[in-house]
Amino acid sequence: MNYKSWKKQWRKHWKIWLVTILMASTLLGRGIGSAVKSKRGNNVPTPQAEVTSPASSDAQDVTEKLAIQPQFDRATDFSEGLAAVQVGQKWGYVDQTGKLVIEPSFDEAGNFAEDMAWVCQGDQFGYIDKTGKIIIKLQFIHAQNFSVGLAAVQTGDKWGYIDKTGQFVIQPQYDFADPFTEDSLALVRQDNSKVGYINKSGILVSDAQFDGGWDFSEGLAWVIQGQERGYIDSTAEIVITPQFAQARDFSEGLAPVELNGKWGYVDKTGKMVIEPQFQAAEPFREAVAAVKVSDKWGFIDSTGNMIIEPQFDNVEPFFEKLAGVELNGKSGYIDHTGAFVIQPRFDQVEHFSEGLAAVKIGSKWGFVSQS
Repeated sequence: MNYKSWKKQWRKHWKIWLVTILMASTLLGRGIGSAVKSKRGNNVPTPQAEVTSPASSDAQDVTEKLAIQPQFDRATDFSEGLAAVQVGQKWGYVDQTGKLVIEPSFDEAGNFAEDMAWVCQGDQFGYIDKTGKIIIKLQFIHAQNFSVGLAAVQTGDKWGYIDKTGQFVIQPQYDFADPFTEDSLALVRQDNSKVGYINKSGILVSDAQFDGGWDFSEGLAWVIQGQERGYIDSTAEIVITPQFAQARDFSEGLAPVELNGKWGYVDKTGKMVIEPQFQAAEPFREAVAAVKVSDKWGFIDSTGNMIIEPQFDNVEPFFEKLAGVELNGKSGYIDHTGAFVIQPRFDQVEHFSEGLAAVKIGSKWGFVSQS
């Protein structure tokens, strides 16, 4: 991105970037790798390509069959049968065979959710269906995924919520707005820079307002009061007193929290069930959680027992029984025993979704399957 383009993007997104930076300040210690952009790729996907690369310096070459040939400048997770891919400077969508079903024509593109995806051309966002037809006119400064029938969009300097016809059902009035969760609650930032939660009617569930917070998960959301994090329920009542330096979502009944420089896990009563002892910790998925010890990542079970010893430079959570891990500069996938089922030969990997995972080889992205 050149300087002129960067300035254009800053003018368009400065508020959401600022909010993102502020929220990201609450996520220190996180070890999950972030996506990066690469150079221009080819236009035509070819299924069932083969890539040969050593698993380690002293191992024989092993041929790994890819489901979709690495050729994209960027690729995202599959969602509802399609994945957004970048070809040159434009984004389109492929199906699970690698066929481009929506030609790259957008400057930005999101994942499909509830049969719709947000897209951007120039400075305007709107929504398309799975044929690529624009069904909500490109008109917004920014847009987010649909969830429980509504989507947060920005018009002017305010955020509101539209339905699937593109009509506002909650008028633009917030400095920032998140998607609704399964609890049908959404985090919004008020004019006074405080965070609150609204229902689908746009009504605040409580007069309580917080210095920061996150979306609901398993009926609870972490919030910030002063410099400390705690948890509220769906009525915005504090159920776990703010006391932690950092906090994460509840998942499988437990949440990672930081106390006195170390990470542990609390249950929904606030009881510390896994004592703070880790450099960093992630939420549980598939009965295990990633934790960092002595600058290496491993996995524990819900009792705190280390079931995969810390040895990885970086990790992704388990999805569809596999976790992406980085070892000595290369990434692959392990199973719940810690054994590699897809050898570490990729430059970057994303988690599995709908049987496929985006992987980077050199400057190109493709998809690998579990089979």
